[in-house]
Amino acid sequence: MSMVSLLTSLVMAGAGCVAFAAIAVTVRAQLPAVRKLLAESRALEADRQFLVQITAASVVPAAPRMDVRRHRSPVRLVRPAQASAAQRQRAAA
Repeated sequence: MSMVSLLTSLVMAGAGCVAFAAIAVTVRAQLPAVRKLLAESRALEADRQFLVQITAASVVPAAPRMDVRRHRSPVRLVRPAQASAAQRQRAAA
């Protein structure tokens, strides 16, 4: 029975080593792509800083606001048509 447990332990250790080797190979193969991605990120940050510098320097101050009084629309006094007709009838009687 002890041989089976020793064999199982060796298989598990071997699987762990193979997994570690696969991770190392994958990282090593992708290292140029990761470097390229980091360089692109730095370039984008430099572009952002440049654009901020350009837009910040060309900002023209806004003209001062003038106080404007609201214009009130004229109010018309119009008598209702029914009231004027009733008054005419009273005057005629």
